[in-house]
Amino acid sequence: MIPVTVAPAYWLTVLILALWLIEGRLGQKLRALAAEPLVWAFVAYFAVFALSLLWSDDLTWGRRLLGRQYLFLLFPLYLSVAQRAHFARYVSAFLLSVTICELLTFYNWAQLHVWPGLPDGIRVDKGADDTAPFVDRILYTPALALAGYLSAHRLLFELTSLRARLAYVALFAATVFNLLISGGRAGLLGFLALLTMLAFQRFVRRPLLATGVAAALVGGIVFGGYYGNDYFRLRVDRAFDEVVRYEELPKASVSQRIVYAANAWRVFAEHPLIGVGLGDTREAYREMNARHTPKWKPAWNPHNHYLYVLTAAGTLGAIALAAVLLLPWFLGAPADGRARVRNALPLLFIVICLFESYLMRSNTTLMFVLFTAASWCGVRGRPA
Repeated sequence: MIPVTVAPAYWLTVLILALWLIEGRLGQKLRALAAEPLVWAFVAYFAVFALSLLWSDDLTWGRRLLGRQYLFLLFPLYLSVAQRAHFARYVSAFLLSVTICELLTFYNWAQLHVWPGLPDGIRVDKGADDTAPFVDRILYTPALALAGYLSAHRLLFELTSLRARLAYVALFAATVFNLLISGGRAGLLGFLALLTMLAFQRFVRRPLLATGVAAALVGGIVFGGYYGNDYFRLRVDRAFDEVVRYEELPKASVSQRIVYAANAWRVFAEHPLIGVGLGDTREAYREMNARHTPKWKPAWNPHNHYLYVLTAAGTLGAIALAAVLLLPWFLGAPADGRARVRNALPLLFIVICLFESYLMRSNTTLMFVLFTAASWCGVRGRPA
């Protein structure tokens, strides 16, 4: 789960599938999967995009975008092989991989801002101010957000020894600092939402206290980052300026997102039931851009997953996406130590999908699919 290219994950999945088939008991496994509502939700989500190719003219582009959704078809396999007893190991492996990335990020940040004479570190070749080692900040910070929540969750609900608690305090602090220096605004907002949820999970019977703790934590991180980190302050100020003056800044990232969202909504408004079809989204965005905002460069992606789904598959797609994101909150599940994580994961993606098509990006989609499988495996009487 280290946030790098997902190509190795595909090869590992092929190996897992081969071993799953060799193991046998296919009938039993398929019956267990058929009894899981989330399996149907994930498969239906993919199927809606595949179905939309029927009313798409550009099938080449449609198949290319559909390829970004294949990870949802792997959810049944991951759910079948994951074991409830190994959930702590899955979390530990993820936190270890993120910790390695954080250490590399700290080095890159120090090399850029503190000791420029240091040798170049392992750094993604994206923007000049990106400090993440393998992927850009758009994909890196959602992983940091989840890691920050999981480390704080362990600290509050699982650990007992002082040494372990101190280690996770350090990990949590390092993750927060990493979020502030990495520049990914969507991931930071997702993390603040998770932190708020965690406060209510910790003080479940004391909502006023939870509200105060959440406000203190969120306020402390935001104000501390703003007044203690020049890069974070620059990113915040730039975002506000681009919102206020977006019509004057056609090349600014926030300004572009505002325009892309407006044009995507216009596309949906003209095709509300079934959208334009996955294959025709690019051309629909281009035509709407030329009609309403010609000085902006047209986008192939509205950088908002809800609008991406609405334009491609309309209300039908929205229902499928709602099932994927909201169904976990309504399904009954035992209090097996994973319930809080099961609730947190959808919240993270509900928030960050406002700012990027994160369930169309391979790294974040894989994270969502794998952690959903890990947190739900063995819930409904299946062998775990």
